[in-house]
Amino acid sequence: MATREEKIEERTAQSKEELLQALANTSGIIASACKAANISRMTFYRWYNEDPEFKEKADDIKELQKDFAESLILKKMKEGDTTMLIFYAKTQMKDRGYTERQEITGKDGEALIKSNEIDIEKLSDEERELLLRLGQEALNTKE
Repeated sequence: MATREEKIEERTAQSKEELLQALANTSGIIASACKAANISRMTFYRWYNEDPEFKEKADDIKELQKDFAESLILKKMKEGDTTMLIFYAKTQMKDRGYTERQEITGKDGEALIKSNEIDIEKLSDEERELLLRLGQEALNTKE
């Protein structure tokens, strides 16, 4: 005969499977899946963070959702949907210059100015005063 702890573990495992099925049925929408499985979102996230197997299965469902969305984007692009072409170019073709903003970084994405390159101790009194004045002006303009 199963102990109380074994029954609880069995019930929890069944609830996790029901929630994962609901997650698949709701295209990965967590709130809808939790409602369908009668499980709180807090419980979902606890299981997600504490159970690597549950997390992996939930992530797989989310990836399927992304694959589905991507297939719809590609379908619209094949149909000549200009909006979808622009969206795809801006999100997937940044390396070819299709972007609305420039990200300026140093080599391999590093910062242009490293924090250890600026040593306040090496500043002259005049430079420190200027820096302090600029900071105060910036604070005053925000108010």
